[in-house]
Amino acid sequence: MKTQRDETAPGTPPPDTNQMNASFEIPRHLLEQIAAGRCIAFVGAGFSAPTVPAWKVLLQQLAERAELDTDTSEWVEALVSQGGHRDLEAAAQVLQTTMGPQFDIALADILSEEGAAERIKERLRLLAGIPFDAILTTNFDLFLDGEVPGPHAYQRVLRDPPHRWWEPRFWNGTQGAPIVKLHGEVGPVGDAVVFTQRDYRERLYSSPAYMTFLRSLFATRTVLFIGVSFTDAYLNELRSEVLAMLDQDGGDEPVAYAILSDVQPHQVRYLRSHEGLGAISFDTAEGTDWSGFEAILSAIHDATNPRAQLGQAIADRTILWVDPESDDTVDGARLLASAAAYAGGSTRVLAVRTADEALSAIREHGADLLVLDWPVGETVLTAMRAEDLRAPAIVFARSAREQGVRRAALALGATDTIADWPDLFREIERVLGPP
Repeated sequence: MKTQRDETAPGTPPPDTNQMNASFEIPRHLLEQIAAGRCIAFVGAGFSAPTVPAWKVLLQQLAERAELDTDTSEWVEALVSQGGHRDLEAAAQVLQTTMGPQFDIALADILSEEGAAERIKERLRLLAGIPFDAILTTNFDLFLDGEVPGPHAYQRVLRDPPHRWWEPRFWNGTQGAPIVKLHGEVGPVGDAVVFTQRDYRERLYSSPAYMTFLRSLFATRTVLFIGVSFTDAYLNELRSEVLAMLDQDGGDEPVAYAILSDVQPHQVRYLRSHEGLGAISFDTAEGTDWSGFEAILSAIHDATNPRAQLGQAIADRTILWVDPESDDTVDGARLLASAAAYAGGSTRVLAVRTADEALSAIREHGADLLVLDWPVGETVLTAMRAEDLRAPAIVFARSAREQGVRRAALALGATDTIADWPDLFREIERVLGPP
């Protein structure tokens, strides 16, 4: 992380982050890309702004810990007092060169002392609950736990199978997508922190794989920039390269989106038309209210998180799960109940093994949805048709891909035949929808 020299969401937000700023709208294309596993998050300094000293303050604190001679101390003080972008970078370089190995130790100590994870606890929960394919961050603080650049991290993001949006790692708000810490991490993690211009040059030009990795992701994924203000020259150059390669024009869907503060409508239009960037802007009331940052992140989370999405659909519903092998239903019932609890509802998942038990339950209690194994599902659906018992039914079975099973199930009134968990959860949400 480059600390807060390009911060976009400073200050501690008000405690109520559920107040939605009516001026923003989350683009449907972005939500579709996230749900499809084709979106990566690029997290910058603004994300950790409430917990990490601003760039200028951090440099002053480093200078206080450094054993500088009078001339060097006055030099650093003059650079910091100027406050310009290049002056602050120069001060960082002077301090790093003068302090030597003590520089990283002092930096880690300051971030450890100043940081308070509870200040961004909600941001971390929301970020972990959005089913991104991966999270890239230039932050080198300790709030995001990830890997530093290298073959293992590159392979994990580029070559591992795509994530499944329903996976438990997106449900609990603590794990989330794999994270790559592009600029290293303070502390003993085996990678130097990228802090100065020299560090940037070494990372960019001494490691060709680094830029190849970023080019691959920027060209093949939709990127959501969070807490980034686009002051990095190499980042802007990379975005321009991808736009030129894809021949992006104003009529295409954006190749990237960004959560930004105080962007005016004419600027939003320009970014979309000429930069391939969909800006999701919030109003800070002239820098006094940054709660819109959490509001936008929360809106994206609630539209894509499997627990939230599924929970809204099944809250206060009765689901009858018919499967002769009861072990097959345990995990599904647990996830459904967890989703309903998260949404504040009370969902009953009744698990039975036989068609007779299923029909008795429907006659006595009714059901908002049936999940049926096959061939027991054929018996249940046939009897329901004969008795005019009505409830939407999904066939969820290993044989669901067979054409004969699919034709028979649909003819008997099933909404779909499904063999995979993610497809089942999608179908449940589609059939029931928000109550």
